[in-house]
Amino acid sequence: MAADRYAPLLSAALDGELGRFARWRMTRHLKACPSCAARLEELQTMQGAIRAGLIRHRAPPGLAQRIGNMLPHESAVPVPPVRARWRFAPLAATGFASALAGMALTLLVLGGPSPRGGAGVTEAVLDSHIRSLMGDHLTDVLTSDQHTVKPWLSARLDVSPAVNDFVAEGFPLVGGREDYIDGHPAAAVVYRHAKHVINLFAWAAPDAADAPFRRETRQGFNLISWRHGGIEYVAVSDVEMDQLATFTRLVAGGG
Repeated sequence: MAADRYAPLLSAALDGELGRFARWRMTRHLKACPSCAARLEELQTMQGAIRAGLIRHRAPPGLAQRIGNMLPHESAVPVPPVRARWRFAPLAATGFASALAGMALTLLVLGGPSPRGGAGVTEAVLDSHIRSLMGDHLTDVLTSDQHTVKPWLSARLDVSPAVNDFVAEGFPLVGGREDYIDGHPAAAVVYRHAKHVINLFAWAAPDAADAPFRRETRQGFNLISWRHGGIEYVAVSDVEMDQLATFTRLVAGGG
């Protein structure tokens, strides 16, 4: 049963230890499983009571004294004073060199801009894709008319992405919405393939050269990015990679 599979993950969900895709699947499961939803509510109530100090465990009276009486008693031995000496080797052994290496790595990671298709952009695209599936904000304009979606997006954003209805090829247009990716506004053109949602994100990249298709898989989702005509495109979905590749070729060819 699904409840048996998800019940052990409730504590991890309560402590925020699940990944994005696992959180999305857990949210969908809780909507359909009253048993797990009730158990999670019990855990949340218990956690709140513990944090508020309403649930406490007190040791029996005299326990500390009894434990102390059981321990062997030794006389204190004077320890001669030790002169402090500065040596580099002990500092390295205690993690000083590791700390310096960690700071250097942090500066290296944070010091420069993210490359095309870098982890920051990928995470932002995945976040937006998963949010659109979890909430009721898949589209701002719900229509399969490409002549409505494209002008609607162009009037609100600094980008005019390719918008086509590929219903004959199995990728019908659903609509579009305004989104926000990695610190800048972006268009999201929404398609479907069978029961799967495909989000096609696009944002302006006027100073960047065209770039070929780049494939990536993260947390069960497939992504294909490319750049054309001063526009950065990223298609993301849980469809098979070859199906997503067919879709992106249609978009690039039609746009």
